[in-house]
Amino acid sequence: MTHFISFERRERPFDPMPRPTSPSDDQGGPTRPETGSPDKDNLLKRMRKVDPKQAERYRQRTGQ
Repeated sequence: MTHFISFERRERPFDPMPRPTSPSDDQGGPTRPETGSPDKDNLLKRMRKVDPKQAERYRQRTGQ
């Protein structure tokens, strides 16, 4: 004889005030710094110092 136990599905309480999707200045928390992509020339120079062969492969792969 097999017994089946059925579990009832619990629902979360509804949040009447949805959270903002973007950070606001009111909360005073840390903000993400605005960083652009590094300059390609600067990146290649740094890569050449570390590993010249890897810099050459990267240059060939990116078409620079």
